Amino acid sequence: MIKKRLEDIARERIAILLKLAGEALETDEELARRYVDLAFRIAAKARLKLPRKVKRRYCRMCKTPLVPGRTARVRIKRGSGGQRLVVTCLQCGYIRRYPLQRRSRTRRKLS
Repeated sequence: MIKKRLEDIARERIAILLKLAGEALETDEELARRYVDLAFRIAAKARLKLPRKVKRRYCRMCKTPLVPGRTARVRIKRGSGGQRLVVTCLQCGYIRRYPLQRRSRTRRKLS
């Protein structure tokens, strides 16, 4: 009961901090980084797993919110192992590579 309540409080605070980080990015990048760092620390302390979408929106090294064209460079690379999405943080230079999978096409039957 108590653990569930603590998890709910932690999730609520994480959501608020990440929202504030998005808003603060427009005016003060350092403040945005601080909010993201606090959110990740709360998640670690409460032993919560953040969704993949949330984790991929922030640099793992410097905690900068990744905005394509502003704080991140996004490229698609082709290689022998398939296509990859390469995201480079423009603040610290950290590079993340994510495998891309082809979307399956559904063919319509001609009637």
